[in-house]
Amino acid sequence: MSAEESGTTGEFDQKTLDDAEYCRSKCMICIRARKKERGLMQWILQKVEGSCEKCRAFETVYGVPAHRKPAV
Repeated sequence: MSAEESGTTGEFDQKTLDDAEYCRSKCMICIRARKKERGLMQWILQKVEGSCEKCRAFETVYGVPAHRKPAV
């Protein structure tokens, strides 16, 4: 999902969009936590997502914490 597809064009700077895209499509911890929606990866992610720049960008862009699936 690109910025154009999600309707976020012009609302966020490019770095925030790039960080959110990395979290959504390349971060193995975040991907596993969202896929299973329970377990060790989700627990770890809930503890560290406030300190991760990419997780914060994901939450800013998609409006949900990085350990949850965005509503599409």
